[in-house]
Amino acid sequence: MVLILIKQILVMLIMMSVGVALYKIKAVDETGIAQLSNLALYVATPCVVVRALAIPYNAEQLKTGAWVMVFFLIIFFLSILVGRIGCGKADRVGTFAVVFSNSGFVGIPLIQGILGEQYVFYVTMTMVVGTVTFWTYGVLLMSGDKNELSLKKILTNPNLIAVVVGMILFFTVDELPYVIQQVLTGMANMNTGLGMVILGATLGASNIGLMITDTRLYKAIFLRLVVVPLICIPVLMFMPAPFEVRMVMMIIAAAPAASATSMLALKYGADYSYGTGLSIGTTIVSMITMPLVLALAMAVL
Repeated sequence: MVLILIKQILVMLIMMSVGVALYKIKAVDETGIAQLSNLALYVATPCVVVRALAIPYNAEQLKTGAWVMVFFLIIFFLSILVGRIGCGKADRVGTFAVVFSNSGFVGIPLIQGILGEQYVFYVTMTMVVGTVTFWTYGVLLMSGDKNELSLKKILTNPNLIAVVVGMILFFTVDELPYVIQQVLTGMANMNTGLGMVILGATLGASNIGLMITDTRLYKAIFLRLVVVPLICIPVLMFMPAPFEVRMVMMIIAAAPAASATSMLALKYGADYSYGTGLSIGTTIVSMITMPLVLALAMAVL
């Protein structure tokens, strides 16, 4: 599995380089990056979710999915603890990056490539919890204002809507019509390449020199990519689920910081440059840390 992981990361790194090149030759600018991000958020990733859930009902799979949600919550609270202690109360951007990983653009493609399409089902279970915690704790952390919390934003999040639609299909439909299957497959297949091009273009647009002089960056990267996954390993040893499902959880735990780190920092007047550095820095460094951390998890789990 480690060799497959390394190959998959190499593929993703090459895709990211395409995004860098597109920005450098001015084929894509900041507006284009935002538009591509919307395409991924509103079309590609929701189609991945619906396709993963639109399978015949399986009681055992649903039970395992429930355990995934429970253990994802445990990991979430442990990540908050790590972020609060490691980054300090004043560093809300760093804490956010430690707590929220990029399960969409990075986690899903890796799980598809390493474990198989069928295991994306369990990622969707984490998305239910992740969407709620993102728009509650995440927004509160970045903004520092309870008035920014919005039930509407939770309920209208495209990924949560996709989970609801997918779960309805999971309980009611054995097989989708051919045309719908093909539409979902075609749109979902954009997710990996699109996500990596977006990350690459964002890297191309970033001031790397300015970011690497911020010493806070290195501490938060270490906490996100090393400390959080290592803490997760003993927790997941108690998870009543197959090895592959526990590895799904590890991949999400070891993934880089959420790309929304920079976007929310900009929206709520936090340190945008620092947030961008965390999104890009953790993505680059994860190419080294993920194989090492996941190899250790494979030996233990």
